[in-house]
Amino acid sequence: MDEYYLLSYIFYILKKIKKSPINFYYQQKIMQNFKRLDLFGSVFTLNINRHDKEFRSIIGGITSFLLYSCSLAYFIYKIYLWSSGLIQPNINSQSTSFDYQEHTFQTPPIGINMFTSQEDPFDLQNNYVTFFYQQFDGQNSTESKVIKPYSRNLSGSSTFIEPQNISLVLNPTGLKGAEQKRSLKGAIYLVLCDSKFTIFNITCASEEKLQSFINKFQGIQLWITVNIYNTDTKQMQTVVQEIYVQLDIYAPFISQVQFKMTEQEVDDNIFISTSENSKYISSCNIVTQPVSQTILINQHGIQGFGMFMISLSSDGNRQKVTYPKLGEILADVGSIMSTLLSISIIAQLINSYLLEEQILYQIISLYFPDIKNYLVKKDYFGKITSVQINNKSQDIQQYQIKFDMLKEKARNKITFVNQLYEISRLQFLIQGLVDRQILINSHKLGIKWEQLEDESMSQIVNTYGFQLEDFTILSLESLEKQDDIKFQYHT
Repeated sequence: MDEYYLLSYIFYILKKIKKSPINFYYQQKIMQNFKRLDLFGSVFTLNINRHDKEFRSIIGGITSFLLYSCSLAYFIYKIYLWSSGLIQPNINSQSTSFDYQEHTFQTPPIGINMFTSQEDPFDLQNNYVTFFYQQFDGQNSTESKVIKPYSRNLSGSSTFIEPQNISLVLNPTGLKGAEQKRSLKGAIYLVLCDSKFTIFNITCASEEKLQSFINKFQGIQLWITVNIYNTDTKQMQTVVQEIYVQLDIYAPFISQVQFKMTEQEVDDNIFISTSENSKYISSCNIVTQPVSQTILINQHGIQGFGMFMISLSSDGNRQKVTYPKLGEILADVGSIMSTLLSISIIAQLINSYLLEEQILYQIISLYFPDIKNYLVKKDYFGKITSVQINNKSQDIQQYQIKFDMLKEKARNKITFVNQLYEISRLQFLIQGLVDRQILINSHKLGIKWEQLEDESMSQIVNTYGFQLEDFTILSLESLEKQDDIKFQYHT
């Protein structure tokens, strides 16, 4: 019950505060403060005449049409290029060094094709050259695998060698983590067929044929497959590099084939930044050095033409591909439009000149009404070409001198200070003609509002002696009604 009385008392106090004069005062203060915060205040400007608030000209209209047409055409052109993917993305690429990388090739990165006039040297049943593939996990090597040839229908040879399921790991510092693996490399051996290869179900050619094969120069074509990112299709594209290697059993070689990785970030969202990350083999370095047959036998246990050591390079790239967004295209269009619209300053200057000429002519015609009887013709550059009145030609030079003199006087006449000066002279003149009290009482003079509500009273003189027509008795509107005259600048 006490709570009910307490709430009733609070509502009673609030009602009193609402009705108090002090509360009304603060309400007004708050409204005035909100009024001062208004950012959309407007300024009153006088119209040039009854119909136009701004002066417009044919030159300004043509200029505006050309500017907006060019801006619209450029906007459509840029949108077409952007929607068609013809605007190249921004590619930011920098070289870097990796401590850890791993990659499993979905397709063989290396292919070997041999040029020879002999019968197929890779034939496992009449073999001359055998290709072995071996992987190294740290210091340990896996079991050697024979790379079996297959038909590829190449001109000059019917077989092709490609090692399958190659996985490489770069871990030179031995970093260990939950998902990190030990360093993993690979090697391709080009071995002269040996009788001990029978364990691989390989049958060598006869000694006579092998010796004949050795005595002839042989060569292989090495195919290296890498990837590049196609910015037009937004897809990976395969690139094959072809390298020719001369073989000599008496001058074997060891080639280091290091594949470079690229970590790529692609942002192709049209509104906000989103990233799609990927890794791929972007290039390779091949370093070849000659060795002796003894080194191959002692260090690698083979006798042959050479070997290719395959690994991942610690050098690589980080690349970010950013496609243009809609906001960037609109900003580009906006900057071009701003540049084009800057030309509008010329049109504005021309309009300002024409407006001044028209106003000065109208002011002169107020004091010299017969000037409207003169027909003045001008060329495109504003130069007077003829002056006529009543179909009679007048002296152009005399007319120009008089008109220029009147224009200068009219230009001084419409200045703000001169307007105030002339009004002050009129005040003193009227004050010298009528009693001072009459001027004071003039603040009460006016047309009665009832004349607007009752048309029958519009012709009745009110208490102060004024009619409804007096509202515009000295305006240009009244003059146009009487004489049907419209002020315009003759060109």
